Amino acid sequence: MPLNIRAAMIGAALTLLAASRTDAQSGSISVTIAGGPHAGKYELAHGQCDALYGEIISLFTPAMAGVAEGPKMPERIGFYTEPGKKGKPDGFSVNVDFRLPSRKRVVYEIYAIPPELQGPGLNKPPAGEGTVSIERKAESIHASFRGQTKDGIGMEGSVNCVKKN
Repeated sequence: MPLNIRAAMIGAALTLLAASRTDAQSGSISVTIAGGPHAGKYELAHGQCDALYGEIISLFTPAMAGVAEGPKMPERIGFYTEPGKKGKPDGFSVNVDFRLPSRKRVVYEIYAIPPELQGPGLNKPPAGEGTVSIERKAESIHASFRGQTKDGIGMEGSVNCVKKN
């Protein structure tokens, strides 16, 4: 079997497997940055998110569609949770990326996923600190977070993932 056909079949199988692990989700995210040159509230009302098995939330904006370009608008927002084990707190990661006119990136990040919750081979040290709470419902999952970056910039916000009908 030619290599390109084999690759296409493997890709299709992986797509089918991934589709069975999660329901289609519509997501929204709100992030407030409290300090620095990008202080303000940033919202994305309609995005794609995943809430695998009602546990792990991820929402990544490949680009902020529908917002004005410029150094005051984020280029990307990413959010991810990792459920705690045996009664321990959940971990989370959030980052908001801005692109300056000089093309330099400014990233506000909190990475508060303890090593014991990270996947195999991933030993990323914490960047900043914070807490997250996750509320699971039959048709949605909601996460609220609060913390500060390693540079002491406060960030807080929320993510909602709602099952599409």
